[in-house]
Amino acid sequence: MIRGIYTAATGMVAEIHRQDVIANNLANVDTVGFKADHTVSVPFHEMLLNAYNRQGVRPIGGLGLGVAATSEYIDASEGSMVETGNMSDLMIGGQGYFVVETNAGERYTRAGNFKVDAAGYLTTKNGWRVLGENGPIQVTGSFEVNQDGEVFSDGVMIDRLRIVNLEGARKEGESLFTANGVTPATGIQVFQGTLERSNVNAIRQMIEMINVTRSYETNQRALIAHDETLGKAVNDIAR
Repeated sequence: MIRGIYTAATGMVAEIHRQDVIANNLANVDTVGFKADHTVSVPFHEMLLNAYNRQGVRPIGGLGLGVAATSEYIDASEGSMVETGNMSDLMIGGQGYFVVETNAGERYTRAGNFKVDAAGYLTTKNGWRVLGENGPIQVTGSFEVNQDGEVFSDGVMIDRLRIVNLEGARKEGESLFTANGVTPATGIQVFQGTLERSNVNAIRQMIEMINVTRSYETNQRALIAHDETLGKAVNDIAR
């Protein structure tokens, strides 16, 4: 009975973790370039149950010991495209990430809602400079970006956007990623005056939230039932 309480409790803890992830996805449904997270749950090792009698020991099956939400993974699928008409808004078509220079080193992002600062540098909304193949991209006057990522300022090509694929991507907050390694992205296109929306499917996430709530309540009822049974065993049968 004690084991049953712990097993139900592990299910409740795992569902709380799933709910936190879903809530974060829903909170970022309108965040440019946001990538949804999903949880991975694994069962604990099973115990083999045996029946003991005068004829010996007979296996009767396994007993699960609960579940744990062990990790999260990032859904890297591409979000939908929205045209803004703002020439500093950029979107990557295909798999790839813009490279930006932060105080902590290079970071990577899919959020292309850039701006041009007072010094003429192309930056993120937080002021981090966007990198090209020759360093931070600085423009004068109007600029254009073609589908190959080449940046033209006043009709002259000044650099090419540095766009990479990530190995072992991890979220760092503020739409930035870190990675174990990077490689140059291939087969991508860059669209100017366009942004990538979050890839969160709000309806699907709401359905997942309902499933989490039902699963949590089921585990909760199982825990209460085990607790009541244990109470009877201690207070009634023991007499």
